[in-house]
Amino acid sequence: MSDRRAGLAFALDFDPRRRYLAGVGTLRTSSWKHRLRLVAGLILLLAGGADFWVWWNGSDGLVGLEAVSSPEIILVPGASVLRNGSPSPILRQRIEMAYLAGRKWPDARIVLSGSAIAGGYDEPLAMRNFLVEQGIDSSRLILDREGRNTRSSIRNLGEASGNLVIVSQRWHLSRAVWLARIQGWHVQGLVAGRGTPAGWENLAREHMVRIQNFWGSNLN
Repeated sequence: MSDRRAGLAFALDFDPRRRYLAGVGTLRTSSWKHRLRLVAGLILLLAGGADFWVWWNGSDGLVGLEAVSSPEIILVPGASVLRNGSPSPILRQRIEMAYLAGRKWPDARIVLSGSAIAGGYDEPLAMRNFLVEQGIDSSRLILDREGRNTRSSIRNLGEASGNLVIVSQRWHLSRAVWLARIQGWHVQGLVAGRGTPAGWENLAREHMVRIQNFWGSNLN
């Protein structure tokens, strides 16, 4: 009896219909995995291409103070402000360089663009206070409290006219220059905080936002 059962089990194992159905299931699973790999690879390729395109088309506009063409407008994008109202280290680097640029080109308007909350948090005001304390004439300073992201800071400048200089860190400037160029500005990016590590958080975020901006997003 045991031999007959073993023979029956052996015959079932080699049932052509069962083997066919098992093979079809394996092929379907393999096919879906292959498709998922292709989709993931395509997404990575598009994201990496967008990131590189923005960097490549903005990085050639980055300069030091000595190489800047005389600007009509100096734009300082905002960054975080500490609880006591003073600039964060990143923002301080930007306004310190903006101060040097403002001294070198005394006729240039200085646009301080960033986020603000009524009665409290205020990036443009923190920048203004610092520059005025350093001796920059307040009549030259324009506060843009609707600069919630880099793209809006550039848009809020209005129609492109004359030379624009954007002051920021190297890791941020290639995107800022690219955004200004596609809006028609003759622009240079003035590098602030030379030699200061960007930090992996800033770099990772910047890569993501480059991709978002390339595909038309307005997140930053």
